[in-house]
Amino acid sequence: MRRLLPLLAAFLLTPFAHAQAVSVYGTFSDTHLTNLVTGSTQNGNVYTSSTTSHFTPGFGLGVTFNFLPISPIRLGLDVRGSSKPGNDGSDLILAGPRLAVKLPGLRLKPYIQASGGYLRTRTTLVIGVENTDQFLAYEITGGLDYPLLPFLDFRVIELGGGQGINAFGSGDGHNTSLFTVNTGLVVHF
Repeated sequence: MRRLLPLLAAFLLTPFAHAQAVSVYGTFSDTHLTNLVTGSTQNGNVYTSSTTSHFTPGFGLGVTFNFLPISPIRLGLDVRGSSKPGNDGSDLILAGPRLAVKLPGLRLKPYIQASGGYLRTRTTLVIGVENTDQFLAYEITGGLDYPLLPFLDFRVIELGGGQGINAFGSGDGHNTSLFTVNTGLVVHF
């Protein structure tokens, strides 16, 4: 019986190894945020918020669990995060379904996903103090991966657009728009 156990494990795990059930990736992640509060001015009893837009280049990590790999389509769950520490930065954590396609005859692997999660922004106020705001966030992303080796892809480009919705009472009631551009490496297991 002990001799059969390794053979049984190899037999059961072989489809998952071939299907590349888990992908881990690291990216350079540039997020453009708009409508971020930088302070307010007062004219009599009227307060007017000052806002700004800026890019927050940082790094991201993520993992995709491919639970339905039916060639040429893969449906999975993607969990990701990116951060640009310091003043005028942001932290983004998202999760959602991902649909990828391996096109016959082409090496490119396009994908699309819809994600929801949490966004925290840091902006320097007009008076020189750092302001932190928190948002519920959603983003629709799409990209292209190019296989370099059977277990390694180059993420050529990933573009995403979405919004941070002021649900935590910060940001003077302002929502923020976000636009992301990512590139990096993907390792399949």
